[in-house]
Amino acid sequence: MKKILCFALALMLLALPLTACSKKYADDVSVKDLSNAVFEALSGELPDYSTAEKGYLDDYMTVPDYVTEYTIRFSTAGNNLDEFGIFHVTDGNAEDLETELEDYLEESYEQNKDWYDSYMPEETPKLRDAQVKVFGNYVVYVILSEADCEAAFEAVEKALKK
Repeated sequence: MKKILCFALALMLLALPLTACSKKYADDVSVKDLSNAVFEALSGELPDYSTAEKGYLDDYMTVPDYVTEYTIRFSTAGNNLDEFGIFHVTDGNAEDLETELEDYLEESYEQNKDWYDSYMPEETPKLRDAQVKVFGNYVVYVILSEADCEAAFEAVEKALKK
């Protein structure tokens, strides 16, 4: 009995560092507040942004029912591909949405690459290198310059850190 107890204690002690290192994020921040944090973090002159209406992604995907709140913001300048989306999901669904958003970005790139390369080739790398990250129950995608991608993700992480 004593050996079993010592073995169980040893297993718990080994698992402790794994749980201590996991990141904890708030789950009560509005996507509007996160969107504002991203705007504040972006560098340089910001283009005018619009908020996408419901159905914006319909050509690529349907926003799942487990998304409780979201916003998609995009540049209204015709020569700028800047765009980001912030989604709040119910527990256990972040990875599924991450996959769907990665598929959206890949499909968008494949369908539009030739046109962008012809008319605004300096913008194509933004879509090619677009990223999706999960922060607890929030999933964020960005179509931005490399520096702005980093700044956007850092702003979201900072706003959600407990």
